[in-house]
Amino acid sequence: MNSDTRFDSIIREKVAAHFPELLVAFDEDAWLFVKAQIWQESRFDPLAVSRAGAQGLMQLMPATAKEMGVADPFNPEQNIDGGVRYLADQWRHLDEATVARDRLLFSFASYNGGRGYVNMAFVLGRDSEGLPASHKGWRAAGRPPGMFQSWGYAKSFLPDSRCIVHGRKPDYRQIWDYVSQIETQSRKYLTALVNEHA
Repeated sequence: MNSDTRFDSIIREKVAAHFPELLVAFDEDAWLFVKAQIWQESRFDPLAVSRAGAQGLMQLMPATAKEMGVADPFNPEQNIDGGVRYLADQWRHLDEATVARDRLLFSFASYNGGRGYVNMAFVLGRDSEGLPASHKGWRAAGRPPGMFQSWGYAKSFLPDSRCIVHGRKPDYRQIWDYVSQIETQSRKYLTALVNEHA
């Protein structure tokens, strides 16, 4: 497979430094998930700018770049550093998802569409299963498990008319596609790695 390798060493370094949970949850090759995310975000163009104003390899919005301490979002090392830290933040706040794969997919969805919509999908999912809808209530009830913890089930609530955050509904198809494309691309990278070592 023709793969851009220019930023591999930076991705590996930043994942090891800022997102070690990813390597623990999967294995030492899990940095390839972030590589797949960069492919989806910018196709490895460090100067990419979206219509919404997201910048660089990991398409950081200016406010996110500032929050992550990224002075130059077009600098590959700074951009990947900020993007990996932001993705890791999403992961760390997703204690609802107990299966690593689902937690990672929710993290990508949060990175792309905003954590608020993922939170609402959890609320609606819990409610559909007769569980305490709020996060606080669910925790107080002993964190009972449910289908809402899986990306495949919870994502079906993103189009729900009740999935509204600050008066806005999510672009759910775009979020679904984003997560799906990263899944597909990461499988390609992992398969290529296996074949390389065969």
